[in-house]
Amino acid sequence: MSASAGFRPQRVLAVDLATGHLEYPDPKNRPDHPHARVLVRWLEENLGVVELEVPDHDIARAAAEQAWERFGPELAEAMLRYGMPRPGALADVALGTRERPPSPTRRTGPLVTVTIASFRSAGSTVRTVRRVLESDYTPFEVVVVDNDVDPAPLSAALSDAFGRTPQVRWVHEPRQGLAYARNAGLAAARGSVMVFTDDDVLVDQHWLARVVTAFDEADGVGCVTGAILPAEVETPAQLWLEEFGGFHKGFRRQVFDSTAHRHDSPLYPYNAGLFGSGANMAFRTEVVRGLGGFAVDLGVGTVAQGGEDLDIFQRTVSAGHAVVYDPSALMWHSHRRSLEALRRQMFRYGVGLTATVTKWMLDDPRTAVAILRRVPAGTRYLLSPTSKKNQGKSAGFPPELTRLERLGLLCGPVAYLRSRHRIRTRGRS
Repeated sequence: MSASAGFRPQRVLAVDLATGHLEYPDPKNRPDHPHARVLVRWLEENLGVVELEVPDHDIARAAAEQAWERFGPELAEAMLRYGMPRPGALADVALGTRERPPSPTRRTGPLVTVTIASFRSAGSTVRTVRRVLESDYTPFEVVVVDNDVDPAPLSAALSDAFGRTPQVRWVHEPRQGLAYARNAGLAAARGSVMVFTDDDVLVDQHWLARVVTAFDEADGVGCVTGAILPAEVETPAQLWLEEFGGFHKGFRRQVFDSTAHRHDSPLYPYNAGLFGSGANMAFRTEVVRGLGGFAVDLGVGTVAQGGEDLDIFQRTVSAGHAVVYDPSALMWHSHRRSLEALRRQMFRYGVGLTATVTKWMLDDPRTAVAILRRVPAGTRYLLSPTSKKNQGKSAGFPPELTRLERLGLLCGPVAYLRSRHRIRTRGRS
């Protein structure tokens, strides 16, 4: 029997317990699968995911019952943040006919620049820009960075869709590599807050507002990250990416820094994937510019395959800034559908991780010593079936995906050295 034999596709949607409102990531795409993967919300607060087998008209009730049982304390905290009394029973959760409480989220503030890196994906890029423009925060601008050598297709698509929208600007960066694209967006930014995302996401209406509000969560916040959930679970490969860990970092708001909010992991702060994912990250513009932007010898489009986001997170914390992860700064991501694409992705994840660690060790001898001390703990984390990294994998998770990631881990140091040499050679020429 194949590993995917027991797979059941799920329709993906969100339900707001306060209003009973249902929302699909893409309202035009509403699958009719009997099984549902449901994000449970209370107004703008995301509480957790439940799996149900009920029709849409009954989802609000079924989700509320499961949420009250599984996320009761988190639900109470969300209501308290809105100035509501602590609920004593499930009936206290819904607003019903009561007046909606004022939101603690900022709707206005500093100018925000949203940078979308795009590579040969005009259709999905236009869709992503449209969703950003629906944000309930103001003011903001959108900078689309075209990372293809040939700028014509995306330029034409953006002109057709947004030619009369002054908020949207187009920048061409022909040097291929995600770090080059993000640095080009950083150079073009006018905002004091800089948000980075990709061309295959659907952002929540409150996304930008939640990002800006999160900068006030602690002192010295230089970076904010948010939640990334699957926009669909139509194939086994999409489910397996979630079991692998996906891009989601949980539903608990967290603060990370090098002092009062150090994480208790023995790998900290070099387990940079703890902080968030590159498709949903924001910085104070002065902070990311002060760090020198993104490392161009890392990331998609280089021999190193990835890691430019892990690198900037670690450098942010090590430079004395705080990182805030806010699970209510939400976006939905279009996971790869095919197993072959997922195989390539797993290998690249492994390469990117150890390529990034190799960069850190070469950049600073003290960092190299600190990382070497963490090698035993890191090895246990990678290999133990009970570690947080591996415990989410089901019995049907293909072992070959784990092997491909570990093969990539072995290749990463050499890949980084090749990437570093290539970038320096290009710079000299």
